[in-house]
Amino acid sequence: MHDYRMIPDDQIDNYIENEKHFWSKVAQNLVKESKITGWAMFKREGGSSNEPNFYIYVGIGKKYNLKYEHTPTFLDGAEKVLKAIDKDVAVFVRRSLNIDSHSIYRVILERTNIEFKPNSIYNYLKINYCKVKGNIAEFSSMQKNIWGDFIKKYINEENGSQTLWSTAKTISPNGNGYNWNFMAIEGYLNYQDLLVPNWKDSSKFPKAGLEKINSMMLGESFYKEVVYKKLMSINSEGEFKVH
Repeated sequence: MHDYRMIPDDQIDNYIENEKHFWSKVAQNLVKESKITGWAMFKREGGSSNEPNFYIYVGIGKKYNLKYEHTPTFLDGAEKVLKAIDKDVAVFVRRSLNIDSHSIYRVILERTNIEFKPNSIYNYLKINYCKVKGNIAEFSSMQKNIWGDFIKKYINEENGSQTLWSTAKTISPNGNGYNWNFMAIEGYLNYQDLLVPNWKDSSKFPKAGLEKINSMMLGESFYKEVVYKKLMSINSEGEFKVH
């Protein structure tokens, strides 16, 4: 799940503090209770001021967890955290939390491909959003056979600075009223790596099939490319980290 938000400039500091000191605790509990598989907070780097400037990632896990009775409720989790702290302190915490989340839209995604460098991390993401025309499963398969195989071949040879590649399709919302329904994600350790991926001269970039891939996207290219910096995260073990 991606929860995209547009936080006003004068509320950003308070928003980040709430996520760091409170909502991350809620997410940690949900991970430990096996209700979610991970959590992270991202901030947009550059780009258009009309774009959401933050998004929250929540790992849902299996499709089974999407059923209403199993969907994680952060509000229920919040009450558990509030009850665990001093009663008087909780009054001030509630007051700080009583701000608009400024959520713009929320999407549920299904990951369709992933390749990553073992024991590596990423601090920056470039998300390439696109509107696929026709068969999304075919499009995703082509992504794997062309870009996925290229990444898999070279990513473990210290041949470039990219540490992650994955794709995902939207499950909800969907339909013709939305500007994108698929994303290809690139992960990098540093911002400079993202700007200049630094593949070695020996890397053989794919050529065959790219024309077909482009033809299946509305406008024959990505709808938009947005860069995000990871501010904080919780892994599948419930470990919290500030990046």
